[in-house]
Amino acid sequence: MPEAPETPYLRAAFLTAGVAVVLGLAVSALISVLGRAGIDGSAAGLARTAVRGWLVAQGSGIEVQGTSISLVPLGASVLVAALVAQSAAWICADPVDELGPFAATVAGAHGVAAAILSAVTETSEVRTSVVRAAFGAFAVGGVGAALGASLRHGRTDALWFTDRSDVRAVVRGAGWGVVTLVGSSAVLLTALLVVHLDRAGDLWAMLNPGFWGGVSLAVVTLLAVPTGVLWTVSVLLGPGFALGTDTSVDLTGAQLGQVPGFPLLAALPAPGEFAGWVFVLGLVPLAAGIAAGFRTPYESTDDQALLRRLGLGAAAGAVAGFLVGLAVLLSSGGIGPGRMADAGPPAFTPLLVAVPVLAVGGALGAVLAHYRGGRALGSPRRPRLRWRHQPPSADRRDDVG
Repeated sequence: MPEAPETPYLRAAFLTAGVAVVLGLAVSALISVLGRAGIDGSAAGLARTAVRGWLVAQGSGIEVQGTSISLVPLGASVLVAALVAQSAAWICADPVDELGPFAATVAGAHGVAAAILSAVTETSEVRTSVVRAAFGAFAVGGVGAALGASLRHGRTDALWFTDRSDVRAVVRGAGWGVVTLVGSSAVLLTALLVVHLDRAGDLWAMLNPGFWGGVSLAVVTLLAVPTGVLWTVSVLLGPGFALGTDTSVDLTGAQLGQVPGFPLLAALPAPGEFAGWVFVLGLVPLAAGIAAGFRTPYESTDDQALLRRLGLGAAAGAVAGFLVGLAVLLSSGGIGPGRMADAGPPAFTPLLVAVPVLAVGGALGAVLAHYRGGRALGSPRRPRLRWRHQPPSADRRDDVG
């Protein structure tokens, strides 16, 4: 009989998934205990709350007595992915030769565990989506496992899905575009929070969470920051975002109605039309595209051709726009009943704006990089000034000869 093929990564993959699930549930339980959220005083109640928090963190959504909350807390998703990555780093003492199958196995086991836990914890009053839980846990688990196993041994080259130098150059350039746009949005959000710090303090005092409840509220607020940053990205792109039916913000101004008493929402600007200079912020996405095209590396002499360089720069900007637009798309959803059933940026508009704007910026950045490099290559030596009675230097005599 033929021998079964060896799969040395299976044991490590299942152990990684198991440890990651336990870690995720433990962190969720800790936050629930600190905030005393939905716990009826029994161990079973704590377990159900911890499981639901872990599932919601991965995008399962939750429905409580007919009220649906579908917004994906992306900060919590990043936390769960980090726990999976840490679990993979602990388990994978030796380098993983088959990183793709390893990450896929962890993702599958992670998704199956989420689906089972979602089904087990469902009641007549509270339920999470089994399908969304499975898909979300699959994605989070796969990304976290791949990062953890590769970074543990410094083998980041294993994360590349292709050996083509032009594709790698586009991805690297796109990374600069994403960092520029998201980083600029984070700076803007931070500035708004600093300006409205007194308002944030009033909201915190109104909630009166106490010490341990304050710790839990602080953690939840920090986990909500990535969502706030992505909503700011949508404002810079133009579509803006809505918070219910009577609150919206874009580059033209802000219309504020009743908003939830959440400290991060203190960053909302004052209602009314903005000053004319605010439209300058609309150039930030274009600048991010320029950064993507300008920083796109060129590893072969063929890439010095202007048209090819322009194409790679535009592709880097388009990829950056797609990634940012997709993240903005995932940041919207319902956060409560009635007017809170629709919160965040519009569904596809930021994505449709981000791709062409950053692609144009990428092309401009590539042109700038091309001519900057051309001047550097075409002028290796600058002519030096000399007095009329001085003889020409050796290099100038060589040029004349």
